[in-house]
Amino acid sequence: MRVTKKELSRKKAKAILILETQGLSYDDWLAQKYEELFDQSEETIRQALAYFKEKKNPK
Repeated sequence: MRVTKKELSRKKAKAILILETQGLSYDDWLAQKYEELFDQSEETIRQALAYFKEKKNPK
């Protein structure tokens, strides 16, 4: 089920309020979440780059 823009906006506003009460920045928190996703996806990223390299430079 897709999230509507209105629902996403409400969720973001709620997250910002929660983070502010904890003395945290939404942007810093979001950047951290991106880093966590990249770290968790390291193997997938590596495989995709290897596949791209192989297709670009076939033997």
